[in-house]
Amino acid sequence: MGKNAKVLYLHIGTPKTATTAIQRFCMDNREAFHSYGYDYPMFEVEYANTGKWRNGHFLLGNMNQASWDFAADEKICRENFEQIQEKFEVYDNIILSDEGVWNHGFKCSGMCWDQIQKELEQNLFTVKIVVYLRRQDEFVYSWWNQIVKAGLRKTSVITWEEMIKRLPVVQLDYYKTLEKIAGIVGKENIIVRRYDRSRFSEGLIQKDFIQTIGLKFSEEYQIREEVSNVSLTKNCSEIKRILNGLPDLDQKSNDLFRMWLREFSLQSRENRNSSMMSEQEFQEFMAEYKEGNRRIAREYLGEERLFEETYQAGEKWNPRNLDMIEDVVKLFGTSTLCLMKKNEELECEMSDLKYKLKHPFQTMGSRVKKSWGGGYSKQP
Repeated sequence: MGKNAKVLYLHIGTPKTATTAIQRFCMDNREAFHSYGYDYPMFEVEYANTGKWRNGHFLLGNMNQASWDFAADEKICRENFEQIQEKFEVYDNIILSDEGVWNHGFKCSGMCWDQIQKELEQNLFTVKIVVYLRRQDEFVYSWWNQIVKAGLRKTSVITWEEMIKRLPVVQLDYYKTLEKIAGIVGKENIIVRRYDRSRFSEGLIQKDFIQTIGLKFSEEYQIREEVSNVSLTKNCSEIKRILNGLPDLDQKSNDLFRMWLREFSLQSRENRNSSMMSEQEFQEFMAEYKEGNRRIAREYLGEERLFEETYQAGEKWNPRNLDMIEDVVKLFGTSTLCLMKKNEELECEMSDLKYKLKHPFQTMGSRVKKSWGGGYSKQP
């Protein structure tokens, strides 16, 4: 295989399309990849609040930090591409992945795509983009649910109605973004996949991804049992959104609220068939993306339709629904019981510590006795 036939697969999400599952799968199976001429490289530099499995994050660097050092991140980006070129001396295919590239790739002062453009100009390898697309209404609800659940962000307090009007950060005009990327890597080098588990082999996106990049799935590949990323119910999302506005909310209390609401979401009797949009709202929302979606289907998939265009609208969810009061009361009771139980555990620990402080020699003797296997052994 010639140098310019080598391939850099760049998986760019989109967000909320099981990107972490793909990234962890690639990281866990690096050794298996090697035998087929593929590598999922890991780099030395790590980023705050970013899993090490997101090996393509250097394309964005610390752009979301208040004191962003663009020059430093640009240097790291160049150095990592130098390592990638060295990797190509051993492997024919390199895989990078970071879902942030979809929303932020064209916003980071040009670093991400400018650097990719520079690499392509050297004609050392081809860049193929892999992107999973989710129907826009489903994507934006999942995104809202996630930012509310995460908390401690400016956007973590916005209502659902504000979300669909403002759409902060989210790039929902898929065709427009794909055209910008195509201008750099070429339309023929963009692989569009639908995020639809019913289309994946055994419902596993890992299998779909590995086939997309030219490999066959076999028993040698390991898929870890992921901890389910529980989405909050609609009512729990609204409760968490309000809690996010507490002036003294810190990381510890935010984590506690997340834990309670995540567990409570599994028990809630809320009507899960309720819809976030009415039929009319759905049609109006999707109208803006309808033509772009159809062009994606035709130009990238050779089909007429990208997503199912019908909408199963149930009763529209309202934050003042009848189940909300019951959920708030139950959540208050559940959290109170948790705190009482924790308090009892702490009281037991305190009582034990007080006893040990009051009887230090007895405590020391017990420890010595345990270390000697329960006491002296009698000599015959």
